[in-house]
Amino acid sequence: MTFETIRTIGWRTVELALMAVVFCLLAYILLGDASGSFVHAVAMNAIQFSQDVPTGTLVGFALIAFLYWFLKSRRD
Repeated sequence: MTFETIRTIGWRTVELALMAVVFCLLAYILLGDASGSFVHAVAMNAIQFSQDVPTGTLVGFALIAFLYWFLKSRRD
């Protein structure tokens, strides 16, 4: 396996995990407490994380991610 293959597999794994979290959050928004224990636990962890992390840090990470995406799209 080359480094590129390992990197691609790693990014796909991260993308799938993020999509799973987003799906759980959407299911919790739509169904509320009837969404099940796993979805409820994921939603509560995400809410607790967003409350514990300072707002400036979240905005900073979002800004860095946006700049990375913007510069990468301009390069391609």
